[in-house]
Amino acid sequence: MRGGVSRLDRWGLAVFAAAVVFPFMGSFGLLEPDEGRFAQIGREMAANGNFLVPHLNGIEQFYKPPLVYWLNAVFYKLMGVSEWTARLPSALAFFGVIWLTGWMGWQLAGRAVGWCAALMLASMVEPYALGRQITLDMTLTFWITAALACLVQRATGTGKRRAGFLFFLCMGLGFLAKGPMAWVVPGVAGLAWTWAAQRKGQRLGLPWTLGLGLTVGVSLSWFVAVSLKFPELWGYFVGYELMDRFTSTTHGRSKPWWFFIPIVLVGTIPWTGFLPGLAARAWHKFRHAEFTPPQWALGAAVVIPFLAVSSSGSKLLTYILPIFPPLALALAWWLNRLGGEGWKKAGWGVALGLLLAWGPGLASVQWFWDEAKEAAPSFPYLGAATVLALGLLIHWGSWLRRQEVVWKVALVAGVALVLWHGACLQMGRINDLLGRQASVRSLAELTHEHDPDRIFIYRARAAGFLFTLDRRCWINPADADVVVFPSGEAKGRFFEKPNDLIRGLGAGQRAEGITLRHVFQSDFDPDRWQVVGRAGSFLLVRAYGE
Repeated sequence: MRGGVSRLDRWGLAVFAAAVVFPFMGSFGLLEPDEGRFAQIGREMAANGNFLVPHLNGIEQFYKPPLVYWLNAVFYKLMGVSEWTARLPSALAFFGVIWLTGWMGWQLAGRAVGWCAALMLASMVEPYALGRQITLDMTLTFWITAALACLVQRATGTGKRRAGFLFFLCMGLGFLAKGPMAWVVPGVAGLAWTWAAQRKGQRLGLPWTLGLGLTVGVSLSWFVAVSLKFPELWGYFVGYELMDRFTSTTHGRSKPWWFFIPIVLVGTIPWTGFLPGLAARAWHKFRHAEFTPPQWALGAAVVIPFLAVSSSGSKLLTYILPIFPPLALALAWWLNRLGGEGWKKAGWGVALGLLLAWGPGLASVQWFWDEAKEAAPSFPYLGAATVLALGLLIHWGSWLRRQEVVWKVALVAGVALVLWHGACLQMGRINDLLGRQASVRSLAELTHEHDPDRIFIYRARAAGFLFTLDRRCWINPADADVVVFPSGEAKGRFFEKPNDLIRGLGAGQRAEGITLRHVFQSDFDPDRWQVVGRAGSFLLVRAYGE
């Protein structure tokens, strides 16, 4: 490896990544709607043994590809069912993303760049948060990062032929994790590197013809298999899930074209202040044609996917997660090179300011948000966060600013990670502030104690309720995501209106379930239904049979 990287560095990076990823991972309940949905689908897959057709509440689900469900099902069987186990696929993926990002930095630009890239990526708010939740996006990001690492290995290391085919295999597995972004990021990086190398009279030599066949074959394997079983899925996958998601607002996620700009600015905290300097330096090198082939690849892996998702008709903050590893590499590369000292000084100032403002900023929320008065982070956490950041600022002024870049990055990243870990332990306190993303574990535990005769979910996305209870529930057909004709057993649990739930119940028997606050006000009869619990925007409601 380049730049004096040793075995100790490799093991040290693995220990660091583990310290970032695994602590406190099960300290709070599954967040809705995604965590509850993905965790429960994997649980039902482990229970029924059907690894071809995912199910949620006993109903076939084709919302996303199955790779994460497969991993969840295996981990449940090996380690038991818990929130910690449910999040393990994302955590392992985040571990791999951190390590591979550091490895690519070592290969491309030396020891300091690799460590800086890994430290910066691990401490960025968005990768940290999504790497410790069960999301498809972090597993997708792992396979994209693995593909980029194979590209680096193809260009700089040994085993070039094998690395070239692994590049395309990783793209296929990434597609099975979530979808087309697995092709976009590595694909544009590979094309950019190939083009830039040819301009210099070099040859990267990726096996595009055979490789693309491998990518397509792996990517479409599951889709073809389930579509042969359910022919109506061809139109659903190609039309609704692919074309409509990109070209229309059918999925209800329409946002303005600039939506991802603030997402990047917030998601890269505490390193946000370095982005203007990086952009200025990149523009200068672009204008003067000074990019090297790997720099062309990194730029393409950040800019083109960002523009692609910005032009999509469907936008969620998670869509840009795959650009964070190449962005961290670009930041680390720039920070460890001479020039742009004014930009860098401003970046350090912003990083220190953001960390110092974290505690007071969270404490001040209760003054303009009434609900936060009863659900704010604890005073010891807010005080410790402020003292820790203030200590970093004092040491910066006395000696740290004169240290090498990697030590500065390590100290800032270390303080940020302590603050983020502490925030995980505060999730239970602030759960009611999370609205529709709140965990419903406390409501499921109440329901378990009450042991009602019939449980339900009505006009709410709260599959974490099923995960905690491990019971099937009654559901409104509009909430069931029915794509193929459901079984008779599943259809027998459909209901249209809340009062349908208490028909057939005897005197003293109870129906209990989850809905949203505004739905309760509009659809439930207050003379028959009572509220028995609340979590975020979710209510636990109950009625008795006649």
